[in-house]
Amino acid sequence: MRFYHYILLPCLILITGCSSSGSVAQTKTATNIVQHIDISKVKTVKIANLHASFLNSRDASPHHETVIEIKGDVVAFSLTEDNLYTVTLREGESDAICYFNNSISDEIGTGMKIHRGATLTVRGQCFTSGLFSSKPFTLDGCSIVD
Repeated sequence: MRFYHYILLPCLILITGCSSSGSVAQTKTATNIVQHIDISKVKTVKIANLHASFLNSRDASPHHETVIEIKGDVVAFSLTEDNLYTVTLREGESDAICYFNNSISDEIGTGMKIHRGATLTVRGQCFTSGLFSSKPFTLDGCSIVD
């Protein structure tokens, strides 16, 4: 019976520990970093290039934990159970999931700034997604760039 405990515990840690993106604490920290970044240090990166840097690198992507800007069309948005907003941007064939705090609640929906088909430039801190995520990276603490 103890043998199962030795197997079960690492499996649970692996599953729960591999999805750090989109947590309330991470979004709060990333929002603070994004708001106070020296704009001259922010690079604009194509979503396809981000995908490639996270999927093709044996080491961590050079964009991991950096603040970047991306541009794309809104293809989806939702509210998580932790009251974080997710906005999925698409550029060509590549998607990016962007996590926002509730400060965008008045800007999201039909007829608003964030709606399906809108083209947005978003600034956020880039993180590797969890092991079981369908996307290789996420942007956290996002803000819309005017």
